[in-house]
Amino acid sequence: MGDSSQVSYLGTTPFWRFPAPRAYLMPVGYSTLGYAVPAAIGARLADPARPVVALLGDGAFMFSAQELVTGAELGLPLPVVILDNHGFAEIRQNMLDRGIAPYAVDLARPDFAALAQAMGCHGVRAADAAEAAKQAAVALTADRPTVIVMEVGP
Repeated sequence: MGDSSQVSYLGTTPFWRFPAPRAYLMPVGYSTLGYAVPAAIGARLADPARPVVALLGDGAFMFSAQELVTGAELGLPLPVVILDNHGFAEIRQNMLDRGIAPYAVDLARPDFAALAQAMGCHGVRAADAAEAAKQAAVALTADRPTVIVMEVGP
């Protein structure tokens, strides 16, 4: 499950190939930030045998962070991978590309791993993509959602 995040537009969509239709879902158009976590919960409930991973940026996560409580209450084994670039990096880059001084794109963010734990989930950090992938594999067998935070810089 992707979100309207830079990781979806510049990473997952162009570089990952999925073996079958409907294996990667993300919203297109209108910047529907906050889609990935609730959509991943719905996908997991619709087909419990199918592994589901939510992949999104820190800005997008802040739109629906509260949905972690739902995942925890349902005991869903759901990896939520957050690429933390300290705000709305795609919007920031678009502003810079057009000669506009960046405004309201740098976020004061919580400690996402601690926030996950406060909401009844697991919360961990990953140093790189390989570690995030390993943690996501473990999270698919957990007793509740696991937020995996990978900092990718501002």
